[in-house]
Amino acid sequence: MKQRVYEILYRELVENYANSKGRTNTADFWLTISAISFVYGLITCITGLASYIPYGFLYAVSLGGGILIVLSILLCLPTIMLMARRLRDSNNDPMLIILLLVPILGWLALLYLLCKRTSPIQNRRDISNNDANIYNNEVSVYKNEGNVYNDAANTLQKQSVSGLFIVGLLVLAWLVNSSGSAMINHNFMVEEFAYSNLEPSALTKKANRLLESETATTEARSIVRTYYENLGKEDYHGAYRYLSARAMERYGTFELWEQAMTKEEVPKVKAIQLDYVSQDQDDDIVVNYMGFTVTFEDNLEPLLVRLHNEGKGWGIVAIEAAEED
Repeated sequence: MKQRVYEILYRELVENYANSKGRTNTADFWLTISAISFVYGLITCITGLASYIPYGFLYAVSLGGGILIVLSILLCLPTIMLMARRLRDSNNDPMLIILLLVPILGWLALLYLLCKRTSPIQNRRDISNNDANIYNNEVSVYKNEGNVYNDAANTLQKQSVSGLFIVGLLVLAWLVNSSGSAMINHNFMVEEFAYSNLEPSALTKKANRLLESETATTEARSIVRTYYENLGKEDYHGAYRYLSARAMERYGTFELWEQAMTKEEVPKVKAIQLDYVSQDQDDDIVVNYMGFTVTFEDNLEPLLVRLHNEGKGWGIVAIEAAEED
């Protein structure tokens, strides 16, 4: 069984890598598709397991994703050729593969055609009478309208693997792929939660590496917290000094800013979570940006507090409504 599987996969994916003129029967086609699906699922599962490595989430996802992209590029052509041979084997025009470009209905129609049994020799448009005789003698002979193989012909053509094995491989491929995807999604949520709360994680480490500082994110969050604490205590001078020069220019003077703040009710802060970290270069100056989502008690609308640092320390540059995910 194992040797036969290797032979089929080698023939379909290597020997016929760019060949669309041959034929592939139903069993060999679905065995090849199942094997490809299993490899994809196995890589996804290994990536999911590797994402549990401390601080290794980004490396695992990047490496696993890169391998899947390379594999997809390598298997794109032989998979198309495989489908073309399967369509020809079921007495359909290989050009029907264009149904891949038609969402839903085209995919369902193509799936139906790929599942059709091998067409009897006498009904094959692509085989002449002489070729049919040779094919019948050397490969396979159909009885009862082409649905039953002749025993003598089966001695010349090795039978494909059983349908039960193919179904089992497809189910196994689905299981490993689903488990791998679930692990990746779970660890991404863990990483995202740790990142937003400035806890140790691969994403937090990446942000600190971008800012070239291990304390920049905590310093910026402390500024946001102190800013709202001062507003709550009506210490407007204390809050005003955490604004950036750009924000101060927007209001004009401290008095105008104070008037605007006294008209607003300052709610009690519930949580301050990191939203993004980025970096830009303005002329010869490197400017770092950071955003925090501030949630309040009493289910008030959250706000996004934007800060930047031009080398003179972090300052609040804007406060706006936070966008919902």
